[in-house]
Amino acid sequence: MSKFIFSIIVSLLTMLISCSQPASQLSVLEKASSSTFPLVGERQEASLIIDSSDYAVVKTAVRHFSDDVKLLTGQEPDIHFTNTPSSEYVLIIGTIGKSALIDELIEKKKLNVEAIEGQWESYLIDVLDQPLPGIKKAMVIAGSDRRGTAYGVFTISETMGVSPWYWWADVVPNKKDEIHVIAKNYIQKSPSVKYRGIFINDEGFGGLNVWARKTYETDIKDIGPKTYARVFELLLRLKANYCWPAMHACTKPFYYYPENPVVADNYGIVIGTSHCEQMHCNTMTEWDVKKKGPWNYKINADTINAFWTDRIELTKNYENTFTLGMRGTEDIEMEGAESVEEMVEITQQAIDKQRQLLAISIDEEIEDIPQVLCTYKEVLVTYQNGLEVPDDVTLLWADDNHGYTRQLCTPEEQQRSGGSGVYYHLSLLGTPEAYLWLNTISPSLIAYEMTKAYEYGADRIWMFNIGDIKPHEKEMTMALEMAWDINKWTPDNAHLFTLEWAERTFGSPAAKGIAELMEEYYVLAAAGKPEHSYRLDYSMQELNERIERYRILSQKAIELKAQLPESLMSAYYQLVEYPILGCRWMNERNLLARRSLIKASQKDRSALLDGEKALVCHDQLDSITNYYNHVNAGGKWKHIMKWNPWMTAKMPSIATEELLEKVEASPNAHTIDLKAIRLEAPLTIKDEVLMNTHKLGNEEIHGTYQWQSEKAGQLPIWIFATIPTTYEPSYSLAINEQMLRLPLKHIGNIWHTQVAAPIWYEMGNFNIVKGQNTLQLSLPDSLLNIAGIHIGYYPPIRQVYKQQIPAQNFVRKGKGAHSHISKVKGLGMGVGVSTLPFTAPSLTNKQLSDAAWVEYEMNWPKGSSHIEIRTLPTQRIHEGRGVRYAVSVNNEESIFYDVQADEFTAEWQDNVIRGFTKRKINYQSKDDDKVTLRLYLLDPGVIVRDIVIY
Repeated sequence: MSKFIFSIIVSLLTMLISCSQPASQLSVLEKASSSTFPLVGERQEASLIIDSSDYAVVKTAVRHFSDDVKLLTGQEPDIHFTNTPSSEYVLIIGTIGKSALIDELIEKKKLNVEAIEGQWESYLIDVLDQPLPGIKKAMVIAGSDRRGTAYGVFTISETMGVSPWYWWADVVPNKKDEIHVIAKNYIQKSPSVKYRGIFINDEGFGGLNVWARKTYETDIKDIGPKTYARVFELLLRLKANYCWPAMHACTKPFYYYPENPVVADNYGIVIGTSHCEQMHCNTMTEWDVKKKGPWNYKINADTINAFWTDRIELTKNYENTFTLGMRGTEDIEMEGAESVEEMVEITQQAIDKQRQLLAISIDEEIEDIPQVLCTYKEVLVTYQNGLEVPDDVTLLWADDNHGYTRQLCTPEEQQRSGGSGVYYHLSLLGTPEAYLWLNTISPSLIAYEMTKAYEYGADRIWMFNIGDIKPHEKEMTMALEMAWDINKWTPDNAHLFTLEWAERTFGSPAAKGIAELMEEYYVLAAAGKPEHSYRLDYSMQELNERIERYRILSQKAIELKAQLPESLMSAYYQLVEYPILGCRWMNERNLLARRSLIKASQKDRSALLDGEKALVCHDQLDSITNYYNHVNAGGKWKHIMKWNPWMTAKMPSIATEELLEKVEASPNAHTIDLKAIRLEAPLTIKDEVLMNTHKLGNEEIHGTYQWQSEKAGQLPIWIFATIPTTYEPSYSLAINEQMLRLPLKHIGNIWHTQVAAPIWYEMGNFNIVKGQNTLQLSLPDSLLNIAGIHIGYYPPIRQVYKQQIPAQNFVRKGKGAHSHISKVKGLGMGVGVSTLPFTAPSLTNKQLSDAAWVEYEMNWPKGSSHIEIRTLPTQRIHEGRGVRYAVSVNNEESIFYDVQADEFTAEWQDNVIRGFTKRKINYQSKDDDKVTLRLYLLDPGVIVRDIVIY
C-alpha cells in the first residue's frame, strides 16, 4: 500500500471517528426549547444537588453559583447536600469518586467520563433525559478532581453572564427573567499550564493593604481571611489555582492568621511563596535578628533549618508548592557569600537540606512534593554557574521585570521531570524604574513572550506579579486565559483580545470603540510608560504629538460612555476611563513641565503658560483618583488607588518668573562637542561616548575644552551619563579652576539602586567669565560613560528624525529555511515584525541565506546620515543563542548585530525604559538616492520596531 493511499485512509477514519462523537455545545438562552435545561424557567426552577462528602471547594463553588443565579434573576436555587433528587429538574454537581450520584450515573452508563477521568482539572457538562427514577431532566457537571468540578460550575456562571470581575471591578450583569441551558457533551480537558496564578506584591506601596485595613477588613486592619476569600473566589472564576500571598512588612504574614490556609483550601487554591520566601517563610517580618541571629546560612544554618521545619509542619496538610534556595531578606542577595562560587555553594547546601526536611516531614516521595527554584535576579546567576538542581524540581524562569523573559529551557532542560515555568511581571517595584500604578504591558507582548516560553517547555507554573490586583484586571484575565488554553491567545490574534474582552464585559455596541481606545493606550505606553515619561528622550515634535494623542484618546474615552448603561459606569471608569485619563494627565504634566523649561532656557515667555498647565494636570491626577476612591462604586474602593505609589510622580520643576529672569541675565547656553575636547589617555571617545579606559581611582585631568562667552554669569552644568555607577566621585569637572567632584545623583524610584541611567543630570553651578572659558574633566570611574555635556539652564532636546519607517512598512519579504516573517499586531509602534516559529534554529553568519528577511526602501538625501535599527528589548531564549540580525544596504556586505543586553546593565536599563534597542550604521551617498535596506532575522525572538534616519 502506498503512503499516499494509507494517509487518505487514516484521514477518512479520523473524520468518521470525529463524526461519531456528539458535538460539544454550551450556551444559555432566555427562552425554553426542547433541547434546553430550565435552570430558572417560567414555572419551575432546578434544584442543585451535591454530595455532602464532596470536596469543600465544590460546596464553595455551588454556594457562589446559587448567588449568581439570584444576582441574575432574583431567584435563589435550593442547594441539597444529598443523593436523593427532590424535583423533576436537577443540577447534579460532583467529583468523580466523591459524588454517589455522579458515580451511579457512570456505573449505569448514563454518563461517559472517559475523556476526563484521571485527568488534571477537567470537567464535563451534559444534559441527560430521565437519567434516574424521578428525574425528568438533569444537567450534570462532573469534575475529574476537586477544582475540575468547581471550574465546571463557574463556567456555567460565566456563560450565564456573570463576569469573574463582578465584584472586583463591579461588572454588573444584565438581569434575566429565565435561564435555559443548552449543554451537550461539553468537555473541558486539562489546562495547558498546571499551576496558574498571581503574586500579590508591593501592596503597601500601592493601595491593597491600605484598602483592606481601612475599608474592607477593618476588624483586623489587614489583608486577612476576608480579603483572601475574595481573591481566591476571583482566581477560581478565572480558572486559576495558585497564589503567592502578599508578603511586605505592612501585611502580617499569610500564616499569622490560621484561617488563611483554611480559606485557601476551601477555594481549592494552591499556596506557594515568592522568590525570597523559601519554604513558606517570610523573612521580612517573621525573622527576628535579635532573637534568632543573622539570616546567614553560612553561620546560622541550624536556627534557619528549625525555622523551615516548623513551617513545613504547619503547611504539610494543605496543597502547596515549596520554594527552594536561599536569598536575603527583602528581595536582596543572600548574606554571607563573598563570591559567585560561594553563593552557589551555600545555595546548594540550603537546597539539599530543604529537601531532606521535606522528606522527613511529609509522607510522600520527595519527587511527588511540588518544589520550585525561582531563578530570579542573582539566583539565575547561581544556576548558570553550576548549581545542581534535582530533576524533579520545577525551574521557574523569570522575566527581566519589564515583560521580556530572561532565559528558557535548553533541549536538555526540557527533558527534566520537574519541568519549568515563568514568573512574569505586570507590575514592578524595581530597577531601573517602578511601574506600580497602571498596567501598560500589552496583551500582544504577553502573548508573544508566554507563547515563546510555552514552546520551550514552560508549562508547569505561570505566576504573574499583579501588584494590588487593581488596575491589572484586563491583562491578568488575558494571561490566565492563555495559561488555561495556550491556543486561545497567540502572537497572531492577541491584538483581538481587547475586542472580545470588551464585548463580554460591556456588550457589543461599545466593544469596538473600547478596543480602539485600548489599542492606542498600549501603543503609546510602549513608547514610554506614564510613570517613566519624566525621563524619556523625546524630540519637540514627538513631545507635542504625544500630548495631542493623549488628549484625543481621553476625549474619546469620555464620549464613549454615552453608549453604556448606567449599571456599567463604575466598571468602565475602573477598567477603561481611569487608566486612559491617568496616562493622559501624567504624560501631559511631565511633558508640559519639560516644555516649559525648554522654552524658558530659550527665553520664551510662553514657558510660564506651559508651567501653569502642568500644575493643572497635577491637580487632575488628584481629582480622577479621588473620584475612583471616594465616588465611583459608592466608595467601595476607598484607598485602593494611588497615582504616586512609590516616589514615582513628584511634581517636576516648571518655568517661573525667577527662572526667566536668571536666563535673561545669564550667558548663553553652550553644548560641548565631545569630539572637540582635547583628550589624553586614558580618556577616549568610542561610538560617540566619552569613557575612561583605565582602572578606577585615576582622578587626574585628562580632558580640556575651551569656548568663548559674550557675557559673564553663573550657569548649571549637565552631563548625559549612559552607564549607572555607585563609585564616588564618579567624575570631576572644573570650569575656570572652580572644581566639582561629584557622584552621579540617584534619580530612580526604588531603594535597590543608587543611580539609574541614561539621563541628563544637573550637577552644579559654575561661574562663566566673559571671553575665554576652560573646562577640565576627569573620569575616575572607568564604568562611567558620558554622551553629552551641556552648560545652561536646561539640556538640549533631541532633534527630530529625517525619516521614521514603522516595521510593518517593508516592501518585500523572504521566507527562511526554518522560519517565516510574521507581523505581530499590538507590538512596538503598532505592528512588530518577527519570525515564527519560536523553535526555529539560530543561524550563524555563514547561514545568512537561510534567514527570513524583510526589505525597506527609503529616499536618501545627498551626504552622510545615520541609519538606526530599533528592535524590542527581548532577551536570548537560552545560552548559546542570541538576539541577532544582519543589515545590508544596497546589497553591500552585511553587518551583524546581537542586541542581547543582560539584566541590570546600562544598555538594558535604557532599553526597557524607552521600549527598544538600537544599533546604527553610517551611510553616505554622493547624490539624492533611493536606498534599499534588508534585515535578516537570525534568531527567533527578534522583533523589529522601526527604522529611523537622522
